[in-house]
Amino acid sequence: MELKYYLIELRVQESYKNLLILLAPFFSKRLLDLNYYPNLLLGFTALFLNSSACYIFNDIKDAGFDAFHPRKKNRPIASGKIRKSSALLFSVMLLAFSLLISYRIGASFLLLCLLLFLNSAAYSFLLRNIVWLDLISISLNYVLRTLAGCYLVDVILSPWLLMGVFYISMLLALIKRREETIILDRPELHRKTLKYYSISIIDQAITIFSTLILISYSLYTFHSPYSNNLLPFTIPLVTLIVLEFILLSKTSEGKGILRIALSNSIIVVSLLVWFILVTYLIYFC
Repeated sequence: MELKYYLIELRVQESYKNLLILLAPFFSKRLLDLNYYPNLLLGFTALFLNSSACYIFNDIKDAGFDAFHPRKKNRPIASGKIRKSSALLFSVMLLAFSLLISYRIGASFLLLCLLLFLNSAAYSFLLRNIVWLDLISISLNYVLRTLAGCYLVDVILSPWLLMGVFYISMLLALIKRREETIILDRPELHRKTLKYYSISIIDQAITIFSTLILISYSLYTFHSPYSNNLLPFTIPLVTLIVLEFILLSKTSEGKGILRIALSNSIIVVSLLVWFILVTYLIYFC
């Protein structure tokens, strides 16, 4: 039974974040080149193990805070189903395997994996208690995953796409803070910075980063080397997705924005149409 709790701590459901390594191959017209797939698979595995090690490390550090959270209190470490010493050993093993695979891929990829873990460790020990820096630290991990994908297919991704990844990550982190502020009776007991993140401040920041997302995506489409300058016509779809996402963030009431978004027909259909259009314009025009 204890093995089940270790598998839970791997957070397989969070592994979608590591799919960001596919962003560079997709937007550089290399996603269909099978020669890159062995390295992409190794890279995904290394990032998955690295991320799991970071999650476990963070859960050990946050066990006392998680006890005040209605969902996180049931995690194996917070609930005492796994001892902290055993969890720490498991985390170190996962990190070691991740770094070994990263070394096999290349020195630059190894450096990115090390930065991913160090940034997560800095967040757990220091940055999580500093307003705004906690959100920036979380968002930088998404950028590092995207850069890892750039290395795997040997491309330089548009800075507008990289900034877009950062802005989207900031938006998601802000919405998560908003949900925590709503569902927790005493938010500051779970996360010290929640004492400063009022709903009004978070909503203003959500507006700012939503705007920046649209600006960065628009600038990418204007300067894209593909699609014969047709990509800007996908901007209205992205605008609709962002606006609908903002609306859901104000009505989710702590139920999990991603879960709600993926059950929203407007967002799902818009994303599907956007993906089909962008794929066609990049790969077949």
